[in-house]
Amino acid sequence: DPVLLIGTAPYLITTAKAKPYKTLADVIAFAKDNPGKVSYASVGSGSVGHLAMALLSQRANVKLTQVPYRGGGPAMNDAVAGHVELLIGSTALSMPQVDAGTIRPIVQTGKERNQFIAQVPTVAESGFPGFEAYAWWGIFAPAGTPKPVIERFSNEMAAVLREERIAKQLVETQQVSLTLGNPDAMRAFVSNQMQTWGKVVKDNNIKADQN
Repeated sequence: DPVLLIGTAPYLITTAKAKPYKTLADVIAFAKDNPGKVSYASVGSGSVGHLAMALLSQRANVKLTQVPYRGGGPAMNDAVAGHVELLIGSTALSMPQVDAGTIRPIVQTGKERNQFIAQVPTVAESGFPGFEAYAWWGIFAPAGTPKPVIERFSNEMAAVLREERIAKQLVETQQVSLTLGNPDAMRAFVSNQMQTWGKVVKDNNIKADQN
């Protein structure tokens, strides 16, 4: 059962500084001229990052080849080293390396530009209107948890996350846009995500990684 939608953050599509891509148009043009040659690291098959790139491939009518990793650390290491052409990663994963100058941001996947990376255009601005994909954080309870318990926990957790020190950490360090949505808002958000990405999964016959 949904309890609290904490917030969302866009993904960043980045590349090693030595790679030639400066814009999403550069990536798509190269992919059209070199089918299957543009690889990208993700944190695993079935992750939202993977699904977002699958949707982008569909809309751009190009083949982008996923290289799934077991976590952000290994994916980032290979992206920095240039072993893959691109990386799709959350802002929390990507921004430290962007700030360090080891990778170059190409586009972000939010509806609007994140304030902390306002210089980076969105996918929607780059020729694909309506494109959105987010990393998100939420809290759930076991199914059947009494409604008063869920509501109290949701309210108390939201109050904690509104505390200045904690909110600042989430917003400034993790680039999270705090939502602090109640159980109904969380339910509606998850339903929308399932509709959006469920279609991408079916259209592309995507299978999640097996542990």
